[in-house]
Amino acid sequence: MFNRKSDLVIAITTYDIDALRLSIPAVRRCARDATLVIHNDNPGAELSRDFVRGIGWRGALHIINEKNNLGEFESRIAVLEYIDREKIPGNWILFVDDDDALIDATVPNVSASSFAVVQNATTISDNITDIFKISPKWTAGSEYGKTGAHFDITGTLVRRDVAIEFAHFMRKVLPEIKKIEHGFKYRVPVGAIMWVGLKTFMRVRYPEMSAIYMNQTNYVSIKLGRAAQKYGVRVVPATSARTFNNNVIKKFTEMFERAAAQNMVAVAQ
Repeated sequence: MFNRKSDLVIAITTYDIDALRLSIPAVRRCARDATLVIHNDNPGAELSRDFVRGIGWRGALHIINEKNNLGEFESRIAVLEYIDREKIPGNWILFVDDDDALIDATVPNVSASSFAVVQNATTISDNITDIFKISPKWTAGSEYGKTGAHFDITGTLVRRDVAIEFAHFMRKVLPEIKKIEHGFKYRVPVGAIMWVGLKTFMRVRYPEMSAIYMNQTNYVSIKLGRAAQKYGVRVVPATSARTFNNNVIKKFTEMFERAAAQNMVAVAQ
C-alpha cells in the first residue's frame, strides 16, 4: 500500500537555525531514509553539517547557506530550484517549517492524477509540555492542541515534478508577491499562500489533476509563545491574526488568479 520513504525529499527553510532542534529530531524519527535539503536564509549564521548531525540527522543531507537574505517566499523557491538543479532523487517533496514537527512521512500509493496529498495537522499553542508528548500515535488525531485539515504547503506531499514547475511559476510572479508582502506590516502566512498558489497553478496548468485528502495527522504546528519576530519579520498579534490572515489570503488569491489569466502558468520554452 505504501512506497518507501526514500522516495521522499524533505525541504526545510530556516532563518533561526536553533529552531532546527525542534524539526530535525522529529524528521529523523519518521523519515530517516528521506533526503533532507535545508535552505538557511540567514547570512549571519552559517549552518554546518556538524550541527545538523549533532541534533540527530544521519541520512542524506544538502545544506544551502544563502549569502543574502531572500525572504521566506524566495527561500522556498530557491530550495525547489536547488532540488531540480542538483537532480536530487525522489518523486515527492514535503516542506517542513524549522520549528514544527513531522510525525509521519509515509508516501501513499495514489493515482497518477493526484498531485498532492493533504493530511491533518495538530496545532500546539497553549502548553509547552505538549511538545514532549508529540508522538507518531497522533496519526489518528491527538488529545493535545487542535487537530484539523492542513491546507498549507508545509506537511503536504507534493509530486516532485509538480513542485518544480510550481517553483518556476512562483519565480515569474515573485516581484508581485514581494510587492504585496511588503504592503503588510506583519509576517504573512507563507505556507497557506503557497498552497493557494499551487492550487491555482494546477487548476489552469493541469486541470485533469487534483489533490486528495487523507484523514490522518502527519504534522504538528508549534505556535507557542508570542515572539515579536519570525524570519526577521514582525509577527501579527494573536487577537487580530484571523482577520489579518483572511485579508492576506484574499489579496494573494486575486494576484494568482490574475497571473493565471495572463497565462503565466505556461512552462518557459
